[in-house]
Amino acid sequence: MPVTGQFPNESYLDGLRNDPESSIAVVYDEFRGPVLRAFSEMGVPDQDAILFFQMAVTDAARMARTDQIPDSTPFPVFLHALAVAHSYASKGVPELPTEAPAGCDAAAWRRMPAATTLRETQAKTAGWAIIPELEPECRAVLLEEPEDSDADDEAAREKRNDCKEHVLRAIHASVSSELPAWLLPALRDTDGHAAWQRTQELEQGRHTENPPAPPESNRIWRWVVVVFLVTVVGYSAFQFFFRPKTAAEVFADNFAPPGSLIADMEKRYGPEMGNDSVSARPNTCMFLLREADAYYQASDYESALEPLLLIVTDSLAICQSDAWYFLGIIQLQLEEPASAVQCFAKIDDIERYGEDLYWYQALAFVQMAKGNPLLRDRAIRAVEQAIGNIQDPKRRARAEEMLTNLSK
Repeated sequence: MPVTGQFPNESYLDGLRNDPESSIAVVYDEFRGPVLRAFSEMGVPDQDAILFFQMAVTDAARMARTDQIPDSTPFPVFLHALAVAHSYASKGVPELPTEAPAGCDAAAWRRMPAATTLRETQAKTAGWAIIPELEPECRAVLLEEPEDSDADDEAAREKRNDCKEHVLRAIHASVSSELPAWLLPALRDTDGHAAWQRTQELEQGRHTENPPAPPESNRIWRWVVVVFLVTVVGYSAFQFFFRPKTAAEVFADNFAPPGSLIADMEKRYGPEMGNDSVSARPNTCMFLLREADAYYQASDYESALEPLLLIVTDSLAICQSDAWYFLGIIQLQLEEPASAVQCFAKIDDIERYGEDLYWYQALAFVQMAKGNPLLRDRAIRAVEQAIGNIQDPKRRARAEEMLTNLSK
């Protein structure tokens, strides 16, 4: 985006650190137009482009406070790249593209936050949208840990339940549901909420600008238009964050394969890799596993298959469960979920891989539903089966959230 700010870089960064309210207004006045025009050239609808710009400004304020914006990159260039990064993260991609998209500065793109970090901001905006509806007392009650409250205080429990029901009704969820995972981070992030709220005020202010002293009839229509636009933007934001997720988005949100095959084995077996006097792996087996891992870490998944296939065709069974497990994960990387399910089905060491097997098998069926929506019900059953066999509380919570998203 060939735009140069009217102030030096340090002025924008110092302003966002020390006086975000005024500085965000300056950023809005200078860069909203160029960023939205860039999105228009990309074919992005204006309503989506406005949301991406607002989230980029909100993140820029946070990153300025934590010194994550490089002085060497012109601020408007960085802000444009940040808005584009939000557009990619909103699609549920596990990682942003390595190469900078057309129109984005390559150096700025390399400094973008991870897609998961950007999605955290996107999720928080849903919580920030309902904060004005919550009384301060209610917010304080929701931020309390349940175990911090007096277990015998019936009034406190009743107040918490009332606040919870208020939130669930505000997002049109069943009152029997759990509070959404994005709510508490949104309530805790007061600086982020202040920055987002400032962008909301500025966005609404742009729709109310008119020539001085309009006729009374024009004034009435102006407010009709303002209410309409605010409603449209609010509804668009609501639909953007609360619409049912596609199977592709559910898969992308939950598929987090190990970064290294050997490191995963060490985590599973311990530093000795289970090599006792009875179960020592042959040197050839470990050589092939390390060879596969080298290709895997380089994202050359096709080449990583070959040494693992050599292991499973060997007569020695001691390494075969590991090889089938990693073959299944690589097939998911290659978007071959049916092959992944077949690989997982051949693992003999169920006790060692049990919980992981149910998790990745469920993800395989979710990946199948990406290409065939008729398989969504089958994916739901697979996730339900995984929930019944998962003991780890964090993974179980993720599986339950995955089931909720698939069931909408």
